[in-house]
Amino acid sequence: MRKKNKIPPEEAAPETAESRKEMPGKPCPNGEGPQIICSLKGPFTVIDLEDFRDHEGKPIPVNPVMPLCRCGYSKNKPFCDGSHVEAKFSGEKAPDRVKDRVREYKGKEITILDNRGVCAHDMACINLLPSVFSRGRRPWIDPDGADVEDIIKTIEKCPSGALSYRIGDKLYKDLDRSPAITVAKDGPLEVVGWVTLKDDMDSEPESEEHYTLCRCGKSRNKPFCDGSHLN
Repeated sequence: MRKKNKIPPEEAAPETAESRKEMPGKPCPNGEGPQIICSLKGPFTVIDLEDFRDHEGKPIPVNPVMPLCRCGYSKNKPFCDGSHVEAKFSGEKAPDRVKDRVREYKGKEITILDNRGVCAHDMACINLLPSVFSRGRRPWIDPDGADVEDIIKTIEKCPSGALSYRIGDKLYKDLDRSPAITVAKDGPLEVVGWVTLKDDMDSEPESEEHYTLCRCGKSRNKPFCDGSHLN
């Protein structure tokens, strides 16, 4: 099993801002490093990001401060062109959204955790490991349906952070990656590498290391993607 670089915070050695600077896959507690600022009626403002890519993995030129479209109406996607003003965009969450709730599916060797509230419906889990993840079955997760190593590999493909796992008493929900944002094809912004999210509504991702942000303007759980772009 791959457990390296996934030590839960309570078991890790104390870290300082200086030590985190030496580890590009870790956030700085004083707010240094890339940030995404969400204003209720405006774009995503991305600050100090160096790695920005399209769905093919090709680099997109960056600026120290970049406004990115989240209303879905910009004619210059992924960048904001001010269309949210005319569209009267609002980043409020819908009252009938799927609420944040972590469910546990306990198996013999691994417990799989799932938060439907932040799922972007990327389908990676279902496509890669249908013996464990199946929409046509209740419960939809069978933690004994495949080798533990294959389950871990599949969970690590989840871009939204909805899936995580526990082995014994240890919870694993974050990876160690450098800060980056990928613009998914006809989908959300896929954020990795501990990019700090600051939101007017105090929204917090399930995993601080990786999460997906809505850029179609239709999500009921803004700023996070809920798969509404698929409809």
